[in-house]
Amino acid sequence: MRKTLLAIIIICTAIALPIGTKAALISDTIHVTHYDIHLDVGFATLNQIKGYTELGIVAKMNNVTNISLNLIALTVDSVMVANVVNVFMYDGNILSIPLASPMLTTDTLAVKVYYHGTPAVEASGWGGFHISATLSYNLGIAFAPDPHNYGRCWIPSVDDFIDRATYDYYITCPSTQMAVCGGILLNALDNGDGSKTFHWYFNKAIPAYLASVAVSDYAAISGTYNGINGAIPTYVYVPPVDTSNAKATFVNLNAVLSAFEHYWGPFVWQRVGYVATTLGAMEHATNIAFPLSSIDGTLNNEYLYAHELSHHWFGDLITCSTAEDMWINEGWASYNEALYKESLYGKDAYKDYLRNNLKNVLQKCYVTDNGYLAVYGIPSAYTYGMTVYNKGEAIVQTLRGYLGDSVFFPAIRQMLNQYAYHDISTAQMRDFLTSYTGINMTDFFNFYLYNPGFTHFSIDSVIQMGSAGNATVYVRQKLKAAPAYANSNIVEITLMDNAWHTYTDTIHFSGAYGSKVFNQPFVATVAMVDLNEKLADATTDKYVTVKDTGKVDFSESFFTLNVQGITDSAFVRIVHNWVTPDPFKIPLPDIKRISPDRYWSVQGIFPQGSNIKGRFAYDCYTNDYLDYPFMPSHQTADSLVLLYRSGTADDWHIVNFIKNGDMFSGYLETSNLQQGEYVLGVGKPFQSGLNTLKQEKLLNVYPNPSNDYFNITINYDVDAIINVYDASGAMIDSITIAKGKKQIKWQPHTISGGNYIIQLTDKNNRVIAIDKLLYTVK
Repeated sequence: MRKTLLAIIIICTAIALPIGTKAALISDTIHVTHYDIHLDVGFATLNQIKGYTELGIVAKMNNVTNISLNLIALTVDSVMVANVVNVFMYDGNILSIPLASPMLTTDTLAVKVYYHGTPAVEASGWGGFHISATLSYNLGIAFAPDPHNYGRCWIPSVDDFIDRATYDYYITCPSTQMAVCGGILLNALDNGDGSKTFHWYFNKAIPAYLASVAVSDYAAISGTYNGINGAIPTYVYVPPVDTSNAKATFVNLNAVLSAFEHYWGPFVWQRVGYVATTLGAMEHATNIAFPLSSIDGTLNNEYLYAHELSHHWFGDLITCSTAEDMWINEGWASYNEALYKESLYGKDAYKDYLRNNLKNVLQKCYVTDNGYLAVYGIPSAYTYGMTVYNKGEAIVQTLRGYLGDSVFFPAIRQMLNQYAYHDISTAQMRDFLTSYTGINMTDFFNFYLYNPGFTHFSIDSVIQMGSAGNATVYVRQKLKAAPAYANSNIVEITLMDNAWHTYTDTIHFSGAYGSKVFNQPFVATVAMVDLNEKLADATTDKYVTVKDTGKVDFSESFFTLNVQGITDSAFVRIVHNWVTPDPFKIPLPDIKRISPDRYWSVQGIFPQGSNIKGRFAYDCYTNDYLDYPFMPSHQTADSLVLLYRSGTADDWHIVNFIKNGDMFSGYLETSNLQQGEYVLGVGKPFQSGLNTLKQEKLLNVYPNPSNDYFNITINYDVDAIINVYDASGAMIDSITIAKGKKQIKWQPHTISGGNYIIQLTDKNNRVIAIDKLLYTVK
């Protein structure tokens, strides 16, 4: 199901149980094995349905004395138990049927419920049974009601995510119309009175909310897909005037099916089916309710029918155990929107789709869902919100990157096999993946599923020794609205030299910092975290190869490259960091503040003699959720400045820039784009940056080189530590510097001649400055 089609504002309240607390369910007591649904929808002019449903019921415990069923807003005419009229109580929500003798677990009971009336449609107008003279259909999920399952709007049922049954549908409608249900059409009987009865059979066990019917003047677009397990019929039911549009919109249906079978295993259902409705989309098994407005003859909504189709693996084949686990249905189906694009249109299309999704999550999710929410245990009001769909999609992307394709896809295929036709919880998924992969997934699920917020990975520093190899890479983790650091991280690092040679390896670490010695066969010019965007952390980034002059838009990074002249190809990567930048080490008197929420990293290989400018966007429109907290007054735009630092060892300082824009939005452009980090600041009004403020160097070493001692001066007024490293990255000395101490004398004694790295860090091991020194033996 894709809620994004709807312009619905849902306001609802719910009593939330503590996370991990399971509410009592009807399915704890009984189980429905099969539904025979006999329904006449020939009363559309009265806005009514009429019929009966017979349920095959077994007890899940001994001495069951009462059967409860979900049914809302209809009139119950009578109830029969084992073909005998039975007493019942009905309050418009629960149908209660007392039994003459208790049921045992060995018993099977036939219960027949006769009913009629105007079926329910939720207040928003989406979920429920929609009925009219020309089109009647159900949508099995409602957004506002709690629980959300809406099989109960048209059949008496055990209506949750757990109980599963098979179905026979006997739907009577005017003979000019056609009834389409899930499964296979067995026959269509002409009743001789201007009506027909269509008999459909569904042979797989599904929850009641996935059962479906649609009645209209349909024409069928039929086809065949030759799948892993053989030929599978495909049907798209639309009004006759829309058949040409349907053929064009669904032209790639078989290719999408092939992609999902490749990734997730065989399609196991009786057929592939879509039925045109006014509202949708909804993943009714083999009979997807799909909005006619999206069957427009273009591929604009291909992603949408791919999303619904993928539910036949995630949502229909396996189903979330509770609404709090909804990311298992919707997060995975949303990820499949990107995955099918990878198969049909290539890796760049896949990355573009995920990059745009992550930007929307980081920029807007906390607003639309009224705060940063954990994906698991989602409040009822946001079961179908951005956190579940869009952040859930980003988490699946991260899980794939975390495990790697060679582990991820076989593991998920096996999970689908093991839990086929059953529900699965978030905890069960965690435990299965741990068992199957041999990788303890506890830390991953704790951070990404059970807590709100985001992690953020960046390069803290790189110490390069010698002409090749032995580059010690230090990485850092920051947080965005998360309560604690992610642990057991696996982060991919790519090193690149000026000749564009690359070397990639992973760092495994927990907490705020990690490091590893890389043995790449070149001197690294740039170090990049997650170059191929396998992890959805609090960054949106992209890299390009630039050969010509002109503008290159990095829309997800709010940046534009403006190439005025270029002498050779340039490799440019722009990272938009959605976390708080490091503060000033030494405050600048003319800068009031810097952006608390975002900054940019510019990385790459810039050929000498090129003229490359960079445009950094600002936007303080409140509905864009970008700079408004940082720029509460529109007049603030007059005081914007652009600051730069070369890395963590440097400090922020103003660079030359010009501003182009108004009080609401625009950009600051620097004429000499450099590797490093950029951030927006608020300074003096109409400050161009042409008179750049200079700052003292934080770390100085002299004499250098030396064959005796080194004077080390520190322009940093807090407690600090000086560490000295040799060419292998091993620490050979560490000196604590008390606050206020500005100079020390360091004299090596038993070390060999050569190059050494001197590093100034704060007491939290954050790198403040780095310098090299050369020791020459006397």
